[in-house]
Amino acid sequence: MPERVSRPTVDAEEEPGRARTRRVVLAGLFGTIIEYYDFSVYGFLVVFMGPLFFPSDNPATGILATLGVYAAGYFARPLGGLFFGSLGDRRGRRFALLVTIVGMGVATTVMGLLPTYATIGALAPVLLVLARMVQGFSAGGEVTGSATFVAESDGGRNRGMLQGIMPLGASIGVAAAPAAVGLVAVIVGREAMADWGWRLPLLFSALMTVLVLVYRTRLEDSTEFQSLEEAGRVEKAPVRSAVRAHWRMILATVVLVLAIGMTSAVLVSYMSVYMLTVVKIPQGTVYWLSAVCLLLSSVGYFLGGWLTDHIGRRISLLVGWGGSAVLIFPVMYGMTAIGSNGAWALLGVGLLYTVALGLNYSSTPAVHVTFTQAFPTGVRYTAASIGYNVGVVLGGGLTPYLAAQLTASTGAPQAAGWLLVFGAIAGITTMIILTSRRRATAPLAAEPSTP
Repeated sequence: MPERVSRPTVDAEEEPGRARTRRVVLAGLFGTIIEYYDFSVYGFLVVFMGPLFFPSDNPATGILATLGVYAAGYFARPLGGLFFGSLGDRRGRRFALLVTIVGMGVATTVMGLLPTYATIGALAPVLLVLARMVQGFSAGGEVTGSATFVAESDGGRNRGMLQGIMPLGASIGVAAAPAAVGLVAVIVGREAMADWGWRLPLLFSALMTVLVLVYRTRLEDSTEFQSLEEAGRVEKAPVRSAVRAHWRMILATVVLVLAIGMTSAVLVSYMSVYMLTVVKIPQGTVYWLSAVCLLLSSVGYFLGGWLTDHIGRRISLLVGWGGSAVLIFPVMYGMTAIGSNGAWALLGVGLLYTVALGLNYSSTPAVHVTFTQAFPTGVRYTAASIGYNVGVVLGGGLTPYLAAQLTASTGAPQAAGWLLVFGAIAGITTMIILTSRRRATAPLAAEPSTP
């Protein structure tokens, strides 16, 4: 009887690829945690850093100026996107992502070591702006680089869910930011927090950066990029090629990411200022409420990933952005009604806030699948970075400042909610147009197939 030759099962054959995908997804997850922690922790420290770097008789002036610095970091992102996108398409995804994580960590650590206005005068806010811009420049290549790396390692399986797991780091990072600020405030006290304690949450970034850097050095580059290198087809001028051949898709990416940035900025960055300065919720309560709600709402990424893989991107965005647009005003008015109504009122509003955040987060996987599948491998990192970072600047960078100005000009504290509604409508409309024009936009139009 001939010897039976055992064949490896499909699962055994695919296991090395799946293990590689898991490592890449985790690398993206950890990097996104650092990026969003670094960016968000500054927003939660605005009330402490404003008077120290922008002293004024009017506290509101200092807060507005510090929010302007917040926006400055976003304005540096498109330049970083161009640089790191081109670097990633020429030298590889892994190399570019090693540089981005170092830049983010160093910039945030330096920010935590800066002398204040009382020590060096007008040079203090200048250095703060520069540190923030270096931070933004480095962040310009992080999300799109990680998303590209994951897209080129997923094997065509569960793209929505994988692109949802990676930006889960955004929720963790944003939740960790108020938790770190709140913990430090409890330990050192409000007086010390306003004096020097605000530095500690910023300096914590150094430790996280080292850990992620060590992890990323153990990765290999994506198989798709390695194939380009072996075939000698690496783009020498990816920026020019991307803009010439794919400018329409880049503009579509801008609008989709603008929608993410605008809706998230209202729900996260502006909401913390709203609770502190308008509703007058105690500082410690705001930090812990934000941390818990942001962490619980991260389930929205899995909801969005499942909807994207099984039903389609249009439905995912209608559920996500549509739901958050419906809930934004009940959340804002509910917060003003907490007052002295006690823990039950706080719990109810917190749950509503969590649902609104979760629905908003569920829009992210569909957008990530769209901009990673819309461009060819040779210019994918560059094209995605250009569209993504311009959208982040227009949506996330300007929204907190616009929200503050809109509130001041109208006299209505809840007026900023209309920015979220506008962003949701713009994003949903763009996705409907893209997925409807199947012949003109084939890479975008085809919905992911059900596994």
